[in-house]
Amino acid sequence: MTGVSEMKLINYKVLKTTFELNESFEFKQGKIDIQPSFNRDITKIDEMHYSIKLGIKISNELNRNPIPFSAEVVISSVFELPNWEDEAANSIAINNATAIMFPYLRTLMATVTMNGNVPPYMLPIMNITKLF
Repeated sequence: MTGVSEMKLINYKVLKTTFELNESFEFKQGKIDIQPSFNRDITKIDEMHYSIKLGIKISNELNRNPIPFSAEVVISSVFELPNWEDEAANSIAINNATAIMFPYLRTLMATVTMNGNVPPYMLPIMNITKLF
């Protein structure tokens, strides 16, 4: 069995960032309940390499109550792991790669919202395996 310690992050890139302020939103005291939507796509490159595209989207359509902004962040990374498609290694390879990427996604979303002149939206720490 291939060890996860053999996994390498080859590259990382930002594919998309969007931010749109909801100018009609009225900031009041209290917590704003934002429900993000996540997506992940895995693409085989070859026997040793795979890419993962990880995204988060926040929009009024996805939330019950009005929210102060809409935003989307999509990142992509290429990983190397021998025999990553083998049954024993596949879920570990994909879940570990996603866990490696998540802090990048989290930081980028906070930066995008902060630069939009709203309080930065910090994604909570999550169990990646349960999320996907």
